[in-house]
Amino acid sequence: MSKKQTDFNFNEAKKAATHHLSIIASFMEDMNNNFPKSVPLDWAILLRKLEIKISQASSPCLNSVDIKQIDDLGKQLVQGNPDTTKQLELFYNLYVEAFSILKSNPKMGYAPQGIIDNELARIKNADELSENLVSEAKTNRSTFAFPLALLLAHVVRAETIGYAIWKQLCDVIDNFQKLGLTKYSVDDLELMCSVHNTVIKGKKREVRSDVKAIRDSIAHGNFSIHKVADTYEIEFNNSNYPFHKVYSMKEFAQFFDLYTMLYKRQLALLFIIELLPILTTHFLKKPSAS
Repeated sequence: MSKKQTDFNFNEAKKAATHHLSIIASFMEDMNNNFPKSVPLDWAILLRKLEIKISQASSPCLNSVDIKQIDDLGKQLVQGNPDTTKQLELFYNLYVEAFSILKSNPKMGYAPQGIIDNELARIKNADELSENLVSEAKTNRSTFAFPLALLLAHVVRAETIGYAIWKQLCDVIDNFQKLGLTKYSVDDLELMCSVHNTVIKGKKREVRSDVKAIRDSIAHGNFSIHKVADTYEIEFNNSNYPFHKVYSMKEFAQFFDLYTMLYKRQLALLFIIELLPILTTHFLKKPSAS
């Protein structure tokens, strides 16, 4: 059972806040490198400045504007891309509500990002491996290596990053629905983990994310790659779902990039949502007496 953020002493809060700010800033820097139009570098600079400010603090050092900037940043991550807004709104609302329940239950100790925290090293490794693999293949998009690199990277990310986020969401829902959390269906859960839409699988009509549907198709060899002029297209044809989808390389590269943005925004949001009560409780300066 984890210690509640509001029960931290100042040094514990300082350690947690700088840790979270560093992780969030790293996500922002990485997203800016890959998607500079979607994630301004100013966001990372703001976070690094607050990280330094708190690391040097011996007493509360933030004003309400500082904390509002972090809150606004989280909301901008949710609204940043129309393709993933619905998924991220569900994700964000789930966690905001879970933290509200946590705050109102003094005896409850729980880390709503605990699974992610434990898997963070593997997540970073999978993310870096995938980015390096695809970056190398992108130097010559006309070769057969490019679609193969995207397929391999998708499986690596779905198995580590996607699974960790899905498992964390299941854990939060299981722990908080009995305490009054809004009921989230399997459809909601899988949509949070989807790039575009959910997919129906099998006779039992189980709901799966499109990320899982593609992962399953790749892992079980239910795909083919066709040469089309000077490029390729990827055809997924998984009769176990059934799932049939044909992507041009441009379309699948866009799907790949959207998934990158989705999970990186989700990971950043997890730490932002947990960071906010730490900052408010331990680092917000009291108004000066008039």
